[in-house]
Amino acid sequence: MLPSPLMTAGGVLLVVLLVAGPIGVANAAPETAVTKVRLELRADPDCVSRADLAARVAARTPHIQFADDASIRAEVGVTSTRSGEVVAELVLGAPGAEPPRRVVARSCVEVANALAFIVAVTLDPTQPRKPPAGVSPRRDLGKAGDGRSANSQRDAPTDTSTAAPPDETTSRPRAVPPPSPPRTEPPPPLAPTPPPAPVALASAPGRRELGATLAVQTIFGVAPTVMPGVALYGMAALDRPGLWAPALFLGATHAWRSDLGEPGGKASFTLDAGSLDACPLRWRWSGLSARPCASALVGSLSARGTNTDHGMTSVRPFGVSGATLIAGLDSKVEVSVRLSVGAALVRDSYEFASNVFFRTGAIVTSASLGIGTRWP
Repeated sequence: MLPSPLMTAGGVLLVVLLVAGPIGVANAAPETAVTKVRLELRADPDCVSRADLAARVAARTPHIQFADDASIRAEVGVTSTRSGEVVAELVLGAPGAEPPRRVVARSCVEVANALAFIVAVTLDPTQPRKPPAGVSPRRDLGKAGDGRSANSQRDAPTDTSTAAPPDETTSRPRAVPPPSPPRTEPPPPLAPTPPPAPVALASAPGRRELGATLAVQTIFGVAPTVMPGVALYGMAALDRPGLWAPALFLGATHAWRSDLGEPGGKASFTLDAGSLDACPLRWRWSGLSARPCASALVGSLSARGTNTDHGMTSVRPFGVSGATLIAGLDSKVEVSVRLSVGAALVRDSYEFASNVFFRTGAIVTSASLGIGTRWP
């Protein structure tokens, strides 16, 4: 007994369904492979870090991963200019394979976004150069009445001129292969840019700084006992990173000691002098700074005798040459300490009725404590 035509058509449809299923799966577009890149970054971590750049690339495409054993290399260098701009250079591949790409931006965030965009569109061909306007990242997955997706039913063309009348065979649901992902054209290659001229790394420029300090001080070696006094200092400095940060200090000092009882009378001393400190270096640590200086003090020393038969007043030049150490808080309002030691350039003797009671010491020292401010 031969099979009926209806059974033959059903058998053919079963064979078609069995064959069409694997074919539809085989024709589905494979997922894009992941590209591994070895990142070599030379930048200030506070500006662009390796983790930050990797996160920005991952936000644009899942098809790029950074790994230390990757064969593709991405060399990135980020520097800042004196005008406040941030410059980045990117080389993808072996050195010399292609000219570096150069990015100039106004901030570290803009440079990081630009680097992530270049890496994404260069190494991921499916990555569009710009996000398409008005396209939602989700597709409509609702089912149509005949079992096909709504998008497939809407987009598939229908040829009604050759359509056969429905029968038991054609009225059954047909297997439809899943829609292929939309194809995007790879971005055109970036126009090569000429390699930039080598930039010499110059030392950071300094910032001019001014300051003023009022101090109380004590001086040893000018009178028979310690002389208290006050001083006012003005500063002009070059504030810059590093050990070399020169500064100049100009000062005016007034110190005195009155009514010292000596054999034959009482003696009073007054010192008025100006000082100059030249400080080429500066050390900084934990909010403190220290400057070693070469110093000189020049002025006049007045001595007056009372309670004596031959009382008189004499004014003599006075000078000291030596070294000073200035230390203080590194802030706008500064508390500072000064220690000075030097050799007396003029050594006079003082006496009552041929009785010498004091001679200026060969070494003169002083210490002061001051408070001041700096600007800008």
